[in-house]
Amino acid sequence: MQKTYTIQSLVCTEMSPGKGSMVWQLRDVADDRVRKVNGLSTLDKQGVIESVRSIYTREAPLVEELLLHQEGDTFTIDFSGFNKVQGYIDREMYADLQKSERLSCMVGKLWRTLAVVGILVVLSLGWMLNTSMTKFSQQQPLIHHELP
Repeated sequence: MQKTYTIQSLVCTEMSPGKGSMVWQLRDVADDRVRKVNGLSTLDKQGVIESVRSIYTREAPLVEELLLHQEGDTFTIDFSGFNKVQGYIDREMYADLQKSERLSCMVGKLWRTLAVVGILVVLSLGWMLNTSMTKFSQQQPLIHHELP
């Protein structure tokens, strides 16, 4: 599985003496999605990065490749060999997220539809009440009271 990314930003933070964090923000060229990749770094006494490792095993080849590139670079990485060695199956990275997005969109549409139906029901009940009250009042005899 090949992916092409553009590095949008890189933030390096020293968390404690000898330990740091690296966060890359990448844009997937194929579908224009943005994702973050985190790495943990080991720092020497001067605060210079000695080594970086990925937080998640699955991202190890990506972090290794990111270390070779600068902010703004576009690169292609092939995960096939790593996935085969690790026993990972090829999968769409954002399949679950896309399913969740579709579901939330459908729920939003459902609530709007229910709101419109509810308003129509209230208006029709109001109209029926008004009509029946008008008919009722027309059937009642008009009573005149004279003042003494």
